[in-house]
Amino acid sequence: MPDSHLERRRRAAEAMRALSKELLTADLDEAALDEVCANVGGLAERFSAEPRLVRNQRGRLVRRSGVELDEESSWDGDALVGFSNPLAPPVVEVDRASGEWQVTFGHAYEGHPGLVHGGFVSATLDHVLGVVASTGEGTSLTGTLTVRFRNPTPAHRQLLCRGKVDRVEGRKVFCSAAMTDGDTVLAEAEGIFFRVDSIAP
Repeated sequence: MPDSHLERRRRAAEAMRALSKELLTADLDEAALDEVCANVGGLAERFSAEPRLVRNQRGRLVRRSGVELDEESSWDGDALVGFSNPLAPPVVEVDRASGEWQVTFGHAYEGHPGLVHGGFVSATLDHVLGVVASTGEGTSLTGTLTVRFRNPTPAHRQLLCRGKVDRVEGRKVFCSAAMTDGDTVLAEAEGIFFRVDSIAP
């Protein structure tokens, strides 16, 4: 059976992640770098002439044919969890009921060599908190986010994130999360999220 449109987009994104890794780590000579510029630049120019995916009032992406993409495809470009987004690590959901996620940060997410930039750690914990705050009750948006960095976060290791709701006060959801490497706590976060009826595109 031929791959679906979504599977093809994900494969293209994974190829771009692989290219990014090689560009960051391979000791390329001038000729190889010129080749990258010519090939990748040519693709970007070619794709710039293509019609754009647009988001409708329901938050779904719509193709040039007018066909609305399903919810999974519409979220697949997310900055953290989007398998179709070559900039996403991506963060992978393990178990929504227990608020567990896994992530492995590659070279593109390093600050100090070998360590993950704190901004990506914070963004990942914010995402986990947002999901647990929204589970079963529609959508929640970040009100406040406090992150405490307990230990340096290593790149190139599979890390675990866990989030939970601590209490709910009206529209406010108080929740907490942690990122760990085995038994080592790397970072902890607390957030106050606000439940909303809808989000304008």
